[in-house]
Amino acid sequence: MVVVVVVEARLQPRAAALLRSEGFEIETTSDSLELVEKVVELSNARLVLLEVSSVSQQVVKLCVNIRAHTDASIAVFCEGQAERDVVAAFLAGAHSVFTEPIGPHELVARVRALLRRAAVSVEPTDDTTTVGPIVLDRATRHITIDGELLPMPRREFDIAELLMRKAGLVVTRDELVRELWGTARDTKSLDVQVGRLRAKLVAAEGVQRIITIRGVGYRFANDDDLQRVQSPAPDAARAGTSGA
Repeated sequence: MVVVVVVEARLQPRAAALLRSEGFEIETTSDSLELVEKVVELSNARLVLLEVSSVSQQVVKLCVNIRAHTDASIAVFCEGQAERDVVAAFLAGAHSVFTEPIGPHELVARVRALLRRAAVSVEPTDDTTTVGPIVLDRATRHITIDGELLPMPRREFDIAELLMRKAGLVVTRDELVRELWGTARDTKSLDVQVGRLRAKLVAAEGVQRIITIRGVGYRFANDDDLQRVQSPAPDAARAGTSGA
């Protein structure tokens, strides 16, 4: 059974009890040092939920540490937070950040969405990474969309490989530059190459997979991301129904 590990670091934590009531198998800890050991021991742990008061430097370091030891998804559940701190959590490896106030139904739905994304949205093997209809083959250095080969220059393929390997996460410009060139470099040429890659993918699939995170980097959207963007807001859906 899928396990969710919850770090209870708030005065009145509520996530673990709520998720248990919804049928999740929950392991809890209040000790961040014990957390990594527990996650490593639990091979079926698929999500680590950090329930904290704020996104402190300690929380950021903990996200980095978890990412270094496990492939489990990471969610940070905190009180109201400054945008820069939320960005810091994402850059440290968090897959999602939930901020108060949040209702119990929404919290459970967000956890379920993270577990679905971890299970099916990105399917890596030794040689291939698949995101939706896009298949990247490292051995042949080919990218296909719905089985159709998409010609790709070497550098654009390398960018696609890194972004797809971390689909759903923000990849910073600095990380891309280090991976591609190994040294500091003007990121303007990177932006041009990412733009060309984005245009080719849009032309071939008809949707925008590469999302620019202003001032930070890029994120390769998986199918769950696209579904959230394309789904109408509840108010809009009701408005459309009432006008019919």
